[in-house]
Amino acid sequence: MPVDKGDFILVNYIVKVLDGEEKVIDTTLEEVARESGIYRENSVYGPELVIVGENFLLSAVEETIIGMNEGEEKEIVLEPKDAFGERDPNNIKVYSARIFSQRGVIPRVGEEIEVEGRRGRIIRVGGGRVTVDFNHPYAGRKVSFKVKVEKILKREEEKISELFHRWFRTISREDINVKIDRNTAKIGVPLTIFNVEGAYILINGFSRDITKYIKDIDEIKIEETITIERPKREDVVAESSGEDLDAGKTKTTENSEGAEATQPQQ
Repeated sequence: MPVDKGDFILVNYIVKVLDGEEKVIDTTLEEVARESGIYRENSVYGPELVIVGENFLLSAVEETIIGMNEGEEKEIVLEPKDAFGERDPNNIKVYSARIFSQRGVIPRVGEEIEVEGRRGRIIRVGGGRVTVDFNHPYAGRKVSFKVKVEKILKREEEKISELFHRWFRTISREDINVKIDRNTAKIGVPLTIFNVEGAYILINGFSRDITKYIKDIDEIKIEETITIERPKREDVVAESSGEDLDAGKTKTTENSEGAEATQPQQ
């Protein structure tokens, strides 16, 4: 069944900028990231959740995905206006270097910085002035987007699990166990959830997603699983048998040395 608007799907993708030096700038595939020199140690690679039509990806890409089948792959080339936008000279601003020195910041060309609530890149420093470019780094360039629909999610449990994984990327899909009981979603997760920075904020984000995208769920219960490591019964039996055998050997030795050897010393 082809992908339709509103569907929950898992996709892998490779994004390249064109017009000049062609290079990979983003991907869900670890091997491609390593080969392209953009691998990030703290990133989690693998298929990514997309709710088609909700701008999880560039809108032009999501429009292309509509009608694709599970397992199908497409590559499209996006014009700048459909990718990261055209370069706008009005997005380049000049500031007094004093603004930065008052904040204890030493401006350097190429560094990203936040000014007036906007993030930009410093492109020039000199004469007591700092020039900041607020255009996207790849604005004005064509982009190649290669996308593959890995799976179309049908079951509500799968959708909820993927929404949770979207917020808690460091918790593997295999460790997220979702069960639905009427209007309640019970989500079993490992204790490592407490190691995730800002876990409470992430849970709030996840609950907002449930409110927006899963209409029949009115309650969420997050249940941590504690695994208690105990020795197996056969190991305990074997250990006990070994102790009895050692005790028997000691007793035999004592008896062979005579009655005096079996008497406790006073």
